[in-house]
Amino acid sequence: MASSARSVLLALSWYDHRVHRGVARYAERFGWYLDARMANSTEPVWGWQGDGVLCKIGCTAVDEELRNFVLSLNLPTVDLSVFGPPAGLPALEFNPMEIGRLAAEHFLQRGFAHFAWYPNLPGAPLAARRNGFQNCLAERGFPVHLLDPIPTEQVPQGWQDGELKLGRKLAKLPQPIGILAFNDDWAVQLLRACEAVGLQVPEQVAVLGIDNQSLVCEHLAVPLSSVRLDLEAWGEQAASMLHRFMEKESSWTEAQKEADMAWMSPSEVVARRSTDVIAVKHSAVSKAVAFISENFAEGLQVADVVRASGLSRSGLKEAFRRHLHRSIHEEIQRVQCLEMRRLLRTTDWTLDRVARACGLANVRHLHRLFGRFETMTPQEYRKLDQAATD
Repeated sequence: MASSARSVLLALSWYDHRVHRGVARYAERFGWYLDARMANSTEPVWGWQGDGVLCKIGCTAVDEELRNFVLSLNLPTVDLSVFGPPAGLPALEFNPMEIGRLAAEHFLQRGFAHFAWYPNLPGAPLAARRNGFQNCLAERGFPVHLLDPIPTEQVPQGWQDGELKLGRKLAKLPQPIGILAFNDDWAVQLLRACEAVGLQVPEQVAVLGIDNQSLVCEHLAVPLSSVRLDLEAWGEQAASMLHRFMEKESSWTEAQKEADMAWMSPSEVVARRSTDVIAVKHSAVSKAVAFISENFAEGLQVADVVRASGLSRSGLKEAFRRHLHRSIHEEIQRVQCLEMRRLLRTTDWTLDRVARACGLANVRHLHRLFGRFETMTPQEYRKLDQAATD
């Protein structure tokens, strides 16, 4: 416990309860007073007196009044956006290159050869995530279509006409196509646009969001896959940075001079129905993948998949390598691990029951397989996800 209580202001242009919880957890540990009057309101509390500030001075663009207010306090500050360093504030954000790579790999693992980004708008955060996605795919030789949004204020019937026009744009793109959206809200626009013109999701258009807002993603006609960002850890780590600056005046002075950008890694892609497809035209591979998806819980062997495909073992192995860039056995394991993650997130089943539901002989095999895909144990994964959705 700190020797004297510090007072910290939350001043956020964009609010998420998970960030707030992470900050609050750190504040409780060190005996801070946490002033949340500006956590979900950008109305300045002029004359505020305290010891430090955790802010987000912009999401897609700088909130100039908020930035000016924060700078006027002249207190140790950490910004949770990419706009901090230009304003002379150290900042912490999620690494857009890693987000883009996770998203690209998610689509590539499903055999996609056509890709798009939405929305094509100016702004540093959008450009950073878009570039991360584009750069990863460019390394594999794939271009990315950039989709402009339809401004609803410019169409007669507002959002309904906007979704219809966006849907018509989507229908002109090569299919099947995987589309990454800047966040879950933009991704939901894509899902509605597909519905407006009768495009099938994910068979024709697969949609991936960012943020993994479970209350949004899981309660749609087509549940939305999303890149999960650990927002609670984000808030806690930002609070830890601020603590270091508040400890010594010299630390904050040096931070102002350097105003560095620190990065956090995204957690994973949480796969749901909106990307649950294998976009491969090779009939035997498609048949084999469907067989794996339907029978993975039965303790499948490669020989079972080969028999179901109608190809020779060598022929199917080569086709998997050419079209999915992985082996038959790796595809079985990928599907088992996806189901393992889902059950850990959505049930309180014992690990033994989870293992059996995934076609694994015992918990030891579950731990071994999970360790190939994750850097944490199944128990840690379950606790992390429960904390993120509480």
